[in-house]
Amino acid sequence: MFDLLKLLIDNSPSLTSDMQAWFEKYRVDAAWNVYSDYCVGNTDKANDSFSFVITLKHDTDKNFSEYIANVAPKDLKKARKASEGLISYLNCPVAFSVSFIVERDSKLLRDFITDDNIHGFCLGLRELIALWSAEPGSDREYWRRIDKALGEFAFDVQRKKFNAKLARQVLLTSTFAGFLFLTLNHLKEPASVRWVTDRDATFEKYNEVAFDIAYILFLLFRLQSGTAKDPNKPQFLFAYPYMDGKTDYAEHVRLPDYLAGLCADIKLPSMEFSHTKFERIFGDAIINSTNNIVLEILGCPEKITARRLTFKNDH
Repeated sequence: MFDLLKLLIDNSPSLTSDMQAWFEKYRVDAAWNVYSDYCVGNTDKANDSFSFVITLKHDTDKNFSEYIANVAPKDLKKARKASEGLISYLNCPVAFSVSFIVERDSKLLRDFITDDNIHGFCLGLRELIALWSAEPGSDREYWRRIDKALGEFAFDVQRKKFNAKLARQVLLTSTFAGFLFLTLNHLKEPASVRWVTDRDATFEKYNEVAFDIAYILFLLFRLQSGTAKDPNKPQFLFAYPYMDGKTDYAEHVRLPDYLAGLCADIKLPSMEFSHTKFERIFGDAIINSTNNIVLEILGCPEKITARRLTFKNDH
């Protein structure tokens, strides 16, 4: 996963420059949200997809939820038409999205993320945690909890009934999130970042360790870059529906739900869609957009490739 994260960092200059331009007017040391949703393993769809919507915290959760509930009261799969109001929010100055399309034939990059690689990755993170937890002032209780979760992950890899596909989904989700954390931190030096994701097995597995892997990758690559002005910032907050027993976050994850649904549905390179609602989202949020970015991840035994897909309408 280190190699994939480095690949994304080294090969995303246009994404970084577009995000920098889009968020240029906003001050550093602000609070930001990252909302995410996924469409993985649906055999009726053309691709697997992971979508993240980054927003400046510009209003209260209550006001935000009321707006989305009013303009888009249903998830995309339950709606006959795409919401103009939700698409408008995706295009507004406070929002920037990055969606990752993973080709279905790669089986979530099975040749790249092998069981041995997963096992070695978990052991490597545990070694790193042992070093960090030994430092003065470290939160040893937190690191013990994460070490235990990673230990369970590593042990599970060696079991006969190991769910390798879910494990790869966990690692890909964490790596994509870590990449966006690093990009946002580099450009805007946030005071805080709250990651709100849709609820699925990816986050319930191994005591929600997907959140923590993204955080560890962020800390490691920031440390290697030597750019941490304040090691205590940003503060990270993680949440999914009913994680706290009461908050459903339905409206929050509806933003990436639209993009994940679109990116899973789009058939490349023929540019075909299964429903007109996807055509509407594509036409109004993706074509000619500089703030709704699509990256395609391709994998084979020899290498893994990341490329940005740009869609233009010159008419």
